[in-house]
Amino acid sequence: MKMTQTFLMILAIVFAVALALTIAMISLSYTRVEREETRPQGEGTKPMPQITTPALLESTTLPEITTPLEETTPSNTLAFASAGDGTCTLVGIGSCTDSCVVIPTYSPEGDRVTAVAARALYGLKQINAIQIPATVEHIGALAFANCPNLVYISVSDQNEEFCDIDGILYTSDGRELLLYPPMRAGASVTISLVTTEIAEMAFYNCAYLSHVYYTGTPEMWERITIGAKNYSLLAASKTFG
Repeated sequence: MKMTQTFLMILAIVFAVALALTIAMISLSYTRVEREETRPQGEGTKPMPQITTPALLESTTLPEITTPLEETTPSNTLAFASAGDGTCTLVGIGSCTDSCVVIPTYSPEGDRVTAVAARALYGLKQINAIQIPATVEHIGALAFANCPNLVYISVSDQNEEFCDIDGILYTSDGRELLLYPPMRAGASVTISLVTTEIAEMAFYNCAYLSHVYYTGTPEMWERITIGAKNYSLLAASKTFG
């Protein structure tokens, strides 16, 4: 009985000591927390870094996006060969895709267009009409020949070397017929007795031509110099005036 009471007393003392220690530890913890909260920055603790929002995110206006203009290159440009003296010759179709080919007074380089080379536009199917300026003084052989869809040729009234009569190309004096457009409308053509020469292929594959009115006599007709491959002219019926 005496031993039992002694054992209980010892347990009570141990429990009291443990309780006292626990209370002491809790008190110390609260004291440390209070010190940490009141300690000035820079004394043992590092301040939290300040987080800033970039200006781009704060702005609701998107930056303006500009697209540079695309570089353009000249199109529909005929090909010219400069003579080096301020004049030039039309030598080809170049990048031109127009159905009506307008020969300019000056080339893109500033040279005066004074001539059209032989076969410059020969055999081009895209061409329906050709305009010749006053500056052209020379047209080479077959320059506009065999253009199967050509309907009309126009020459400036100020041109001193060439002219057109109803869309047909002549020298200015009318002596040489240079080209009858293959797709020219109408079944007939009138040729003056002034004309004494018809160029090679001037009447080549003329789709509608069937009759020729000549203002001279049959004998005068026989004296006309007719170039090669004028099959449509030779095949057409003739009336003399």
